[in-house]
Amino acid sequence: MANRKVNKATLKFGGEEISLSKSKTQAAVRYNPGMKQSSRRKKKDVEQVRDFEVFTAKRGIDSKLDKLREQPDVAVGTHVWIVNEEDDNGLIPTGKLYIEFKPEADYNDQMAALTELALNITEVVNASAFRVSTTSNSPNPVKCAMILQRNKIVVIAEPEFMAKPVTGDFMQPNGAYISSQWHHENTGGQIPIIDIPNAVYGTAHFKRGADAKVKQAWSLLNNLGSRYIRIAVIDTGFDTEHPNLRGDGTKIRNAYNAANRGADVSPWFQAGDGSWGVYSHGTSCAAVAAGAADFQGVMGAAPNAQIIPIKLDVLSDDAISNAFNHALMNGADIISCSLGFPKPVPLSTYVKNIISKVARDGRSGKGMPIFIAAGNANPASNNQPRQISDFAAHPDVICVTASNSLDESSSYTFYGSNAFICAPTNGNDGVGITTATVQISNSGNSLIHAFTSKFGGTSSATPLSAGVCALILSANPGLRLSQIKDILRTTTDKIGSGYNASGHSQKYGYGRINAARAVQMAQGLAGGGGTASTGNTGSTGNTSTPSGNLKGKVTSNYLNVRSGPSTSYAKVGRLNKGDIIDLVEKVSGFWRIGLGKYVSSYYVDVIASSSSNTSTSTSTSTSTSNPIPVPTGRQGRVTYAYLNVRSGPNTTYAKVDKLSKNDIVPIYETSSNGWHRIGTNKWVIGTYIQEV
Repeated sequence: MANRKVNKATLKFGGEEISLSKSKTQAAVRYNPGMKQSSRRKKKDVEQVRDFEVFTAKRGIDSKLDKLREQPDVAVGTHVWIVNEEDDNGLIPTGKLYIEFKPEADYNDQMAALTELALNITEVVNASAFRVSTTSNSPNPVKCAMILQRNKIVVIAEPEFMAKPVTGDFMQPNGAYISSQWHHENTGGQIPIIDIPNAVYGTAHFKRGADAKVKQAWSLLNNLGSRYIRIAVIDTGFDTEHPNLRGDGTKIRNAYNAANRGADVSPWFQAGDGSWGVYSHGTSCAAVAAGAADFQGVMGAAPNAQIIPIKLDVLSDDAISNAFNHALMNGADIISCSLGFPKPVPLSTYVKNIISKVARDGRSGKGMPIFIAAGNANPASNNQPRQISDFAAHPDVICVTASNSLDESSSYTFYGSNAFICAPTNGNDGVGITTATVQISNSGNSLIHAFTSKFGGTSSATPLSAGVCALILSANPGLRLSQIKDILRTTTDKIGSGYNASGHSQKYGYGRINAARAVQMAQGLAGGGGTASTGNTGSTGNTSTPSGNLKGKVTSNYLNVRSGPSTSYAKVGRLNKGDIIDLVEKVSGFWRIGLGKYVSSYYVDVIASSSSNTSTSTSTSTSTSNPIPVPTGRQGRVTYAYLNVRSGPNTTYAKVDKLSKNDIVPIYETSSNGWHRIGTNKWVIGTYIQEV
């Protein structure tokens, strides 16, 4: 198969099955460093995607690609692959793959599988997981993945793809200044539009109170938020010299370019015809979250917060991982990301695990709130709203949808069961958001620090929510992620209709964000005055054991049962709305409902504990109070000098204990990735356990 051309492929990717086909009109090449032909950049049929040039040909794409591959200055030539036969959804294989072998697989067999395809190891993720790159003697990455997925010792084999992110923000940057920010406080009255002289938005566009209650939150705090809260904004580029982002000179911290691992986060980009442009999207997002107060009254929701600008102008596993890890390692308290893939493509397993790790380990283990835009109907979705996907569908993030200045759901907003909250932005007969933007000067060689009243989309709702979160943490910096989520969920305003019995709507999430109530609740919890409710909001990587045998009720239309506590694990079953299930223990936002069976806690209501009904039982006390099943006779001996015990079934979970060689342990269950559970929230990798 390695020598046979593959034009179509069906792959397991990110825990789902996707169909790929080679584009008939597009291919990509990457030149050797220093040998790139500058003349190619001027051609209209060439688009730059990081270090790849994507070229288009109406016919003969294969022969043109073959000719380019023969050129000495071309390092890589590859077809562009199309997902699910949608021609505007092209992905470029980067030449890298993520591979997980079965834990029990022999090391020599693992290396033989890689050598057969001439793959080089670039990163050892753990004892049985690697990131690799193709060589000149390798099949193309998609073919490599197909071959490896048929190998009995391989659990996961996924090629890395690169794509340009879409923002879908519905804004047309135009130089202007404006002093009205209705999303902070909506009085229902008209507001001036400074970029249109003597013009106003009339009262027909507003409903009193259709806002995020930001000004009320400032009054409760008696300030504009803490100077010690850092918001990492992941976007396509930033005008860090804009007065709203520069502030007093201390606002911008640890700027980072995730694609090239440098510090240049400028908004400049070069188009396929050689002309230069700017991405204004990131500047606007950062300013909505934490723009410094200026003399015009234009500012973010948390004007005192610091900003970590992270440029992510291309979507690849490497770049995405770099972006989220940079936020984690540089003291971010909150992440705001208003980017997504052009079409609904599942996140790779590698990226899913990175996001879970950052959400769990951020803020010194208290958990990182990650706000992700639900997405907007735009040409990439045929201008029709659709189900939430990619980043916004990750179970550990806070997905934000859009409402407008009339307290309506914005017609463009994506929707779904993972919608958590909505926040004010533009849409329908409402008006846009006033914030900073950036433009190119008439000379074309400098930036204009400008303002706009036309920003919007879930792109704006998301940093607004992140800014509100900064106010919550200003009131109580010790909150854990589970508490932050509870505060956001329980303090919303229930606008619109369509909420289920659990108070959730696929359009509005749990409702419109209310900064004043959220800050008030956070203040009430400060100093140990109480704890946020522990309803079906999930956890942050912590584990808990119920005191009795709990029951839960499924609240979503259907709920996937997985073999481990995250969506990266295989589906092993499915539940329906109203099903009653046993809740054994909670692991990283998932309930374990049986041996090797886990469901997301977001969609399960805890309804009862049966421990009070066990007093008449003739069984021992452990049979009614201990949620861990009695061992079934399986035991194992540690074969390595020492073995770390972790709170969950992979190395991203916290260490909770350590074993020594020849220790004997019970084995209660084995996860799909080869880890053994040896006690309540205690897991060890099976590679170093010999069953006895």
